[in-house]
Amino acid sequence: MKSDLDRLMQERDIDAFVIIGSENENTDRNYLTNSAHASATVVKKRGQEAVLIVSAMEIDEAKKSGLTVYTMQDFDLFTIMQKHAGKQEEVFKEYWTNIFDKFEISGRVAFYGTASVMGTWRTLNRFQRLFGERIELVEDEDPNIFSVARRTKDAHEIEQLREAGKRSGAAMREVREWLSQHRAEGEFVFNSDGEPLTIGDVKRYLWHKLMDYGMEDVGGTVIFSQGYDAALPHSRGEAEQQLRLGQTIIFDLFPRIMGGGYFHDMTRTWCIGYAPKEVEEAYHVVMHAFAQSLEAMTLGEPIRDIQNMVNSIFEEHGHPTHNSHPGTNEGYTHSIGHGLGLDVHESPGMSGYASNESVFEAGDVVTIEPGLYYPSKEWGIRIEDTVYMSATGEVINLTDCPYDLIVTLNG
Repeated sequence: MKSDLDRLMQERDIDAFVIIGSENENTDRNYLTNSAHASATVVKKRGQEAVLIVSAMEIDEAKKSGLTVYTMQDFDLFTIMQKHAGKQEEVFKEYWTNIFDKFEISGRVAFYGTASVMGTWRTLNRFQRLFGERIELVEDEDPNIFSVARRTKDAHEIEQLREAGKRSGAAMREVREWLSQHRAEGEFVFNSDGEPLTIGDVKRYLWHKLMDYGMEDVGGTVIFSQGYDAALPHSRGEAEQQLRLGQTIIFDLFPRIMGGGYFHDMTRTWCIGYAPKEVEEAYHVVMHAFAQSLEAMTLGEPIRDIQNMVNSIFEEHGHPTHNSHPGTNEGYTHSIGHGLGLDVHESPGMSGYASNESVFEAGDVVTIEPGLYYPSKEWGIRIEDTVYMSATGEVINLTDCPYDLIVTLNG
């Protein structure tokens, strides 16, 4: 939580941190600024509130963060630029001297942000070269202070995550209902005009619905894959592919609240019209692993135990895993889930490796997503919900959408 940052800075001997201003999206900055729309530089000295430094045209947006906001001219940037007439290093030195003096920044300073590798290298070298007698650049640990703080969510964050789940589930329900209104001819699905219904059609319908609910599919990366592609866990599906009866469809939806808000992550597996017996049997195994995972989540217990338990369940039913068949691309081929928040993938990690020493903590928001994949048989199955670990150890499901495998056509 944000309240943990000063403690983490103390533990890691960080006197101050700076998030370099940039127009690139930065979820650490979003975290501190409540996703206020400003390409702000953030400065925080240990024991003091973070402050923002923005251009004058962004000051009103930046104030929505609730933090104290300064403009660049409060530190004489434009006067300095005129004074040094394009000498970038002199401008940099005087401008940052003014900032460091204002907030009494010295000692061990950590820098964060998003920029090109070369741009970052150049900036950090300038700080080292020009301020080496005043500050020591800190190499933060992995995971860094933001990853640790952002892992456990406070009540306000949980409400936003709950809302994201509500909207995402509603959008997926609408897609399922819309699909059911189409009709089959032979083994394929068609719309009311007799035209083939494709994966691209489904995604376009989904994107409109997400907008209606104030959600966005960032980068258009939603997974809606069918048949062989469903057996490839991260295949997004082919837009031109026509929907076909009896083939598995993996629908992995991970949108966020518009404007840099919190994500939700959920997956359902569907078969239109009917499901082959082998798929039905495997689906029941996946649902069993899913239910057992939710039941086994325990406050203070090792996270890796869930992955290892799921490996055992699948192996008992004759499916390979990375535990029994290292490197396999069939059977259960990934970890049981991941943390979720302002990024789709956050702490905690949920691998079964012995090196994963994390235990479940109050405030954890994670996905649970067991699956089975068989490219050789051209089918894949995955079920995923986002869940929250409460302070009392209760596992609260933030996803609301049916698990029914078969989508019946009514058109």
